[in-house]
Amino acid sequence: MSKADDMKARAAALSNRRAPAPAPAAQDAPDVAAEAPAPRAPQRLAPRAKPVRVTTDLAPQSYRALLSYCAEMAEDLGRAKVPHVEVIRALISELNANPELQATIRQAVAKILSK
Repeated sequence: MSKADDMKARAAALSNRRAPAPAPAAQDAPDVAAEAPAPRAPQRLAPRAKPVRVTTDLAPQSYRALLSYCAEMAEDLGRAKVPHVEVIRALISELNANPELQATIRQAVAKILSK
């Protein structure tokens, strides 16, 4: 069986699963509870644990500028290399924490989208 067939079979098995049957009511429980089931709490999804891959296309000039910045930073830090992904991660982290940077980015994106 191929990997794709195995995944399809597992997905089909999961979709055919039934919810567990309710526990039998106690003998001395009032009949009112048997008439209307208690409302269920909404199911919460587990927080995503795996990283999300994001890809983007950059203009050659932008990519060269990013690589140049990483090379300069590596020299300043006394390292052989600074991965450009770490610069991007730091930018996103700073964007989340800095309202002034958020406003600057919002203006830049609005300008790009208005063209």
